[in-house]
Amino acid sequence: MNRAARTGTGGFTLVEVLVAVTVFALLATAAYTGLDSLTRALDAQRERSERFAQLQRTITQLDRDLRQLVSRTGRDGRGRPLPALAADRDGLLGRRAGWSNPAALPRSALQQFRWQLRGGVLVRESWFQVDDDPASTPVAAQPFGSADGLQFRFLDTAGQWHSSWPIGDDLRRLPRAIEYQLSWSGIGTVRRIHAL
Repeated sequence: MNRAARTGTGGFTLVEVLVAVTVFALLATAAYTGLDSLTRALDAQRERSERFAQLQRTITQLDRDLRQLVSRTGRDGRGRPLPALAADRDGLLGRRAGWSNPAALPRSALQQFRWQLRGGVLVRESWFQVDDDPASTPVAAQPFGSADGLQFRFLDTAGQWHSSWPIGDDLRRLPRAIEYQLSWSGIGTVRRIHAL
């Protein structure tokens, strides 16, 4: 009799095992769904953070270039003078001061640079010499990420805005202010004005 009593209470029935497996499967599915949603949200946030960091680096470099513009003309490949700032709504070519020279190379502290939007990628190019032909291959071409648009405007001494520069015959003259609008994928549009 003891033996019969022990065999009846010593294990789980098939129904109990199936219920336990079903409950475990439901909990595992809920946990996986939650973990998957969390992982996707984390990936999306990481991507937004990387785009925002790219935008910050871009604005920092562009602002630095505009703040350090100098009234220094250049030369093209045929020796003809280039304006201190040659720009239209979509791009900008200029010369800036403050190019650090930690290796004490025999070169100027001025740098010729160009900002341009090419195929949806914002690119900053620079040349080793201030008078290098802008049609020549730049020393550095740094892509700054995907952008939807880049537009410049230039304020003259009379307070009028222009979509290109230079205006008139004075190639050394810089505008009083430069405005740019940078449309960045997934973030929006940044508008900044720099007084020169």
